[in-house]
Amino acid sequence: MLIIITLTFPHIIKNRYHKFMEKPNTVIIDVRNKYESDIGHFQPPPGGAELLLPPMRNSHEFPKWLNAPETRAKLQGRDVMMYCTGGIRCERATALLDQMTALDPGFKTGDVVMARGGIDRYIKTFPDGGYWRGKNFLFDRRFEQVAENKEAIVETEAGGFCCLCKRPCSEYRGAFKCINVGCRVPVIVCPNCQDGARAVTQELQCPLCEDDFQLRDLPLPDLKGQRLQRMADEGLLTQGQARKKIRAAPSARLFVGRLPLTVNLGSLKRRMAGEVTAVQWLTDRETGLFYGSCFVQMASVEDATMAIEQEIKVDGKKARVNYSPIPDGTVWPPPNFEQLERPPIPC
Repeated sequence: MLIIITLTFPHIIKNRYHKFMEKPNTVIIDVRNKYESDIGHFQPPPGGAELLLPPMRNSHEFPKWLNAPETRAKLQGRDVMMYCTGGIRCERATALLDQMTALDPGFKTGDVVMARGGIDRYIKTFPDGGYWRGKNFLFDRRFEQVAENKEAIVETEAGGFCCLCKRPCSEYRGAFKCINVGCRVPVIVCPNCQDGARAVTQELQCPLCEDDFQLRDLPLPDLKGQRLQRMADEGLLTQGQARKKIRAAPSARLFVGRLPLTVNLGSLKRRMAGEVTAVQWLTDRETGLFYGSCFVQMASVEDATMAIEQEIKVDGKKARVNYSPIPDGTVWPPPNFEQLERPPIPC
């Protein structure tokens, strides 16, 4: 029997959210990307909530940061506040945190709250800025948002700086991006450096790349495994059934299913994050027909993890991607393996 549980998280209106930041034993988390929080974020008063700014390049890294032991230690037993631009990312972040605490008896927080409407509604409610510092990064042509009655935006207020001259700056102009492959987040180039920036693009690095920092290799929370183990502990599954259902250990080989029959090697490679070194089309042993599945060998476990975390669509159809470790004693690719551009067609 499938039981669906709908969870509702407390949304606190702006004046209560404002007061919540003054509470001790509280943590406030900015669930946006670092390049967004670099130009603006909340700053609770002394003695109030502790501000956490996750050093992440994109939202896919948030679960890894949240699952890190040092993050869990900061949240343990404390009230948790979440905020983002408009409220959508907060919904996902609080749902994830709730699942993690529900499945791990050793990891518990106090109240988990978010602000309805996010930063946008907060600074409209507090035209002088309240506890907000700097600018609210926007993904539209406005670029950023400031509190209406803020007399001046001090460039050093949030800590942003030009990636070239290192002078304080809190605006993104010119569509400049970090030069490093796998990053490519927006970088700040101040007005004085704009004209010459195109000639020195190799010097454009985000603060995370300058510090050689990344979250990509951290493990994701194993919610599925924990849920299945709890079902086994409660007698709803046998231990053997739980082990079979738990996701396979990370490996450089992937199983990719639900592919359209029109798929080919080139179209699959273009849609896979990371480097693909081999693809074995899987066919029915008796008929030789291809039913939309294959093994994909990636260049590394890291490349395989990147492919797992992205959404892969081929001809508009979403593929299913899982780790597929090579069993002990098995040779893969098989000795007679031949790389085919398309799935084989039986004679």
